[in-house]
Amino acid sequence: MAETKHIIVVGAHGRIGSALVRRYSANPDYQVTGIGRDSLDLSNPASIDHALAGLDFDLLINAAALTNVDYCEQHPGEAQSANCSGPKQLAEICAERGARMIHISTDYVFGGDTPGMRSEDDATAPTGVYGQSKLDGEHAVLEVLGTAGLVVRTSWVFGPDRPSFPDMILQRAQENDVLEAIGDKWSCPCYSEDFAEYLELLFQQKDAHGVFHLCNSGACSWSEYAQQVVDIATDLGIALRCHSVTPTKLADMDRFVAPRPVHTAMATVKFHAATGCAPRDWQSALRDYLTAKVSD
Repeated sequence: MAETKHIIVVGAHGRIGSALVRRYSANPDYQVTGIGRDSLDLSNPASIDHALAGLDFDLLINAAALTNVDYCEQHPGEAQSANCSGPKQLAEICAERGARMIHISTDYVFGGDTPGMRSEDDATAPTGVYGQSKLDGEHAVLEVLGTAGLVVRTSWVFGPDRPSFPDMILQRAQENDVLEAIGDKWSCPCYSEDFAEYLELLFQQKDAHGVFHLCNSGACSWSEYAQQVVDIATDLGIALRCHSVTPTKLADMDRFVAPRPVHTAMATVKFHAATGCAPRDWQSALRDYLTAKVSD
């Protein structure tokens, strides 16, 4: 067991943060403090100082961010504050306390022009404000903390704590005769419960630092992802009106304000080498999630 004892989770009410708090709070070796946006606003420096004042901790995990891609495109100042300036301030506080920090980031740091699995060493080239603000945050955290800093990129997160893509698809398939999803944008789904488990393996490695990719294995398009939801739901006996997903074009999404990268599926080879754990495939994770959802 690593020496980590007191863990702070910033963004504790989000999809990832909730999973982290739930899993780590169940471990008697950890003291976990979850801090939500009502107590710590990354765009408010005074809020950050106040929320962490007097807290002694070994590890801070920042799972908070401004993630609405189109909103970020229209409000670049807010995006920079929440996704770069705020995390940098967290890193500075960690440096003062002698604590490690894990900063959760995104596949949107990549340009996504060419097919293939992205490694941590691949060039970054964000296509919009959101991705750029997250990349700036990565650089800021690692510059402040050096080997005490970890940046963990993930993508397409789903889980029980907040509605996500599978929930939306399931509802639409139950209510509509036609179901569409984008067929020419690819990445890797990630189950929040798996992410929490895998992240623990990573921070237990005392010498782990720098950038890691962490998601379930395997890439898919939005339409393939949606079809898998429908197929699993059918296997589970869920009554649906629509059983087939029609692929659409990313270029036809007129309501999108910000550009989206096309190919951002991430390889987890580095994580596997560091921990000895190979993340399971996203299809198995999705089946577990939907099975649990049906049984609730």
